[in-house]
Amino acid sequence: MANCCICGREYEVGRELTCSEECHEELVSRLIEEYGEFKKVVRQTTGVAYKVPFKDIIERGVKEEELDKYPLWGVGK
Repeated sequence: MANCCICGREYEVGRELTCSEECHEELVSRLIEEYGEFKKVVRQTTGVAYKVPFKDIIERGVKEEELDKYPLWGVGK
């Protein structure tokens, strides 16, 4: 058993930090509010920076080969 980081309710382990989809969405909202909607992710092989939604990073992670689908950081401001 674990405790939800949003509501404190005890839940069966299986989710990372929250007990429900509602608490998960609240956690994502709080993290975006604190850290920003987008993150600068730099491709290690080229040094090119991309503007990646923080929600994508939190919910599924982003692989290097997926970076091309995001806009370049600092382009088109």
